[in-house]
Amino acid sequence: MLSFHKLMATFVMFLGTSGISWAQTSGNYPNRPITVVVPMSAGGTADLIARNLAPILTEKLGQSVVIDNRVGANGAIGEEYFSRAKPDGYTLMIESTSVVTNPWMSTLTYDAKKAFIPVIQIASVPLVLVVNTSKVNSQTTKEFIALAKKNPGQLNYASWGNGGIGHFGGEIFKNVTKTDIAHVPYKSTAQALSDTLAGQVDAMFPTLPLAMQHLGGGKIRALALTSSVRSPMAPDLPTMAEAGAPGVEVETWFGIFLPTGTPADIINKINQTTQAILTSPSFKAQFEKQGFRVIGGTQAEFSKFYFAEMERYGRVVKEANLKSGD
Repeated sequence: MLSFHKLMATFVMFLGTSGISWAQTSGNYPNRPITVVVPMSAGGTADLIARNLAPILTEKLGQSVVIDNRVGANGAIGEEYFSRAKPDGYTLMIESTSVVTNPWMSTLTYDAKKAFIPVIQIASVPLVLVVNTSKVNSQTTKEFIALAKKNPGQLNYASWGNGGIGHFGGEIFKNVTKTDIAHVPYKSTAQALSDTLAGQVDAMFPTLPLAMQHLGGGKIRALALTSSVRSPMAPDLPTMAEAGAPGVEVETWFGIFLPTGTPADIINKINQTTQAILTSPSFKAQFEKQGFRVIGGTQAEFSKFYFAEMERYGRVVKEANLKSGD
């Protein structure tokens, strides 16, 4: 039988060898292509951000960064897929606020508090209330509110799924303005926007960058932003407070996540590489032109924000008495 001292020496040697092994595994990271899971459809805002970042991450990291759209259930399908990824840094996720709303609105097979490491917050963006021009004559938010109050339950709005930020935007709007507007959930942002443009639904709360791509076509009209200040991208568009609906403040944010168990040096590398991109004057200017507010920061800052946001939306669900089928 080994003596206690020999046993301890063997254990210490094992730890040292294990440490060297991890260093060899992550020290040459990355040495093969990286996949970025986007739990939203191609053409959505999260996808737009991912496709802006991917070629620059490819250049900075020296390996191909490819997008993998995993659509459905307001991002929960992609999140569930990502929760089973190996924690080796070769599968990232770029996700929106849905990652903190889904736990309150769906029965999940994973624990979003434990399965994901928040690495860096990329940007945030306001939502905008848009109406179909052929179905809704309202020119202002006040007129839209008056129309909804005159016709309770007759107007509707689209979202990209129960528990998505578009759903929360609509429900907070209804709660603040005391209106009864039906919620029509879709499986993807693209489907919800398509039917709003086609007049199958009356209104929607898309992100500003997504809405701006279609405002010139005359099929939808923007009424107000859900942010506290106006956007440089649409300086003539009033905030909800300015438009007569103070208290309707909802912004969606986007961040990079890694699976729990990913080595710290890989987490730091992804954070620092992305931070360098976000603080680049040319990239920041390009993003701001698209309506985003660039954030960035440390992994610790995003982690603190992530858990605070999860608790915040839990309170919203309780206060608005939201259910998964709303």
